[in-house]
Amino acid sequence: MTNLAALFDWLAAGRGISRAAERCGPAEDFRLRTLPREEIHLYVKAIDNTKVVRLVDRKDWAASLGMAGGVIMASLLLIALLLPGGYSLLASRRVEQLRAEREQLTNELRMLRSKEASLLSPRQLEQWGGRQFHNPTAASVVFAPPAKGTVAALDKR
Repeated sequence: MTNLAALFDWLAAGRGISRAAERCGPAEDFRLRTLPREEIHLYVKAIDNTKVVRLVDRKDWAASLGMAGGVIMASLLLIALLLPGGYSLLASRRVEQLRAEREQLTNELRMLRSKEASLLSPRQLEQWGGRQFHNPTAASVVFAPPAKGTVAALDKR
């Protein structure tokens, strides 16, 4: 390996391998000798399995049934353990939604009450009434007597 070409021959071109094979002898020396009856012949026979009856292993069936039952019970137990936590999570979310809605409706009610109070204020009534409506004087107010069928009548005693 004195130059790059020799290195390439040794790695990729295969000349180094062939030189090693020439030093050790011919390639046939590495083969095994032939053995008697070495040729393999295969014979395929069609097998009719229609008359074969499957044997049921009761222990295997019981073990499979037990495993299936155990898995179902374990999954039901896991669901039963997780169900209260999930329900409380959903319920707390719903409670928070209702609280937010209540707060929003309370603020809306406060705004409507303040708007109603501003509309029903005496200044606003005078502005709406204009010159047609005047505040009554104390002497012009007439109090009507209660009717006979009222609950708070004094003559029923």
